[in-house]
Amino acid sequence: MTRLYTRILLSLWGAMIVIVLGAVGLTWLVLLEHGDEIGRAPAHLAHEATQALSDDGEQGLRGWLVHVMAEHRDVHIFVVGPDGRELLGRPLPPRVAWLAGHRIEEQQARSESPPPPPPSPLAARLLPPRPVPVLVSANGAEYMLIVVPHHGMFTPFEQPWARLAFLLLAISVTGIASLWLTRSVSRPVAALGAATRELATGNLAARVAAPVSSRRDELGALARDFDAMAGRLQEQVDAKERLLQDISHELRSPLARMRVALGLARQSGASTGLQLDRIEQEAERLNALIGQLLTLSRLGVDGVRLAADPVDLGDLIDTIARDAAFEGQARGIRVAWQPPAAAVTVRGDPSLLASAIENVVRNALRYTPERSTLSLAIAPLGPSRVAVTVEDEGPGVPEAELKQIFAPFHRVAESRGRDSGGDGLGLAITDRVLHAHEGSARAENRPGGGLRVTLELPVGH
Repeated sequence: MTRLYTRILLSLWGAMIVIVLGAVGLTWLVLLEHGDEIGRAPAHLAHEATQALSDDGEQGLRGWLVHVMAEHRDVHIFVVGPDGRELLGRPLPPRVAWLAGHRIEEQQARSESPPPPPPSPLAARLLPPRPVPVLVSANGAEYMLIVVPHHGMFTPFEQPWARLAFLLLAISVTGIASLWLTRSVSRPVAALGAATRELATGNLAARVAAPVSSRRDELGALARDFDAMAGRLQEQVDAKERLLQDISHELRSPLARMRVALGLARQSGASTGLQLDRIEQEAERLNALIGQLLTLSRLGVDGVRLAADPVDLGDLIDTIARDAAFEGQARGIRVAWQPPAAAVTVRGDPSLLASAIENVVRNALRYTPERSTLSLAIAPLGPSRVAVTVEDEGPGVPEAELKQIFAPFHRVAESRGRDSGGDGLGLAITDRVLHAHEGSARAENRPGGGLRVTLELPVGH
């Protein structure tokens, strides 16, 4: 994390410094381009100044300067004498002082040495000899007439210390901004890393801190996805633990009854045959329960390979409906079933599909009141899917538990408990069989009362 933090910080800071230096350099070039505005004077001002100097000398030039300053308030007008001082004693702006000094140095250089060679294009670009008007008096003294617009009077970049201060300020600001950006990226990553390590140690309650998961960016979305994943893992582990507890309880019950039957059979005068029948009944219940658990476990393994045989869904349901009608005769339950006109073929394991549909039908038959109707139907869902619906007229299921009835060993109420003959595995097996065949199972309460279970399957060819 330290290396990532440092790399992000230096990368951002370096990029910002390059941008600032580029902006400063571009600004400096623009100022040099507009530097021609400093020093240039209109021709009529130069003519008037020359006339005043010719008529009354330096005193006349000074008077003309006072007069013209009152008329032209949109510019600053300076007249620099041979000694480098302004005629009215005003302080010169840095750029004007530089021009005046540069002019004086040129005059001295011309008088003391031969003319210098012409400057290179780059030097002429950076330090061009500005066309400053020069006024020459009768005695040969030279005066410079310099006109400065208001916006060019005081430029921050005129002084080296100002440029250095601006550069240091820019580096400091970019450093603070880079530090903030780096922390805004590295802190969520560190929080995600800490939560991941907590989850790896077995703490399934580990979650990313709220300030990170509440962010409205990609890192916040990643934190919320992590929390959702951790929550899902916790749900699955809790479900596994509950499943193990339910399995142990379900296995203990018939074993306890078998132990009681054995104890009664050992007593003198006991009906041994009756107790042996009870033991056989409990053994069969154990065998059926273990078989269902093995089926549930096999269907829960990812990548399990099932048979892909063509199955006529109408024939399969017709057999199940006949068996349900036979069982429901004693209670006056009528099974409403109309085979489809054309064959509906799906692909899969025939025995598993039969078990899945039969579990739903038997569950509905078990909770349907006497002298009521249990309905089965097949309906197409577009060109590639088909739905099998099983409807009863029983008590239904609370809305909050509709999705939970497909969980192993889940029982809704006393009317759907062990006394009714259910072990809580039938609908769980149905759900896994459907998912193994790329289908789905869902339950909903009917508006007029009762439960409707819909099994969706892809149509086979």
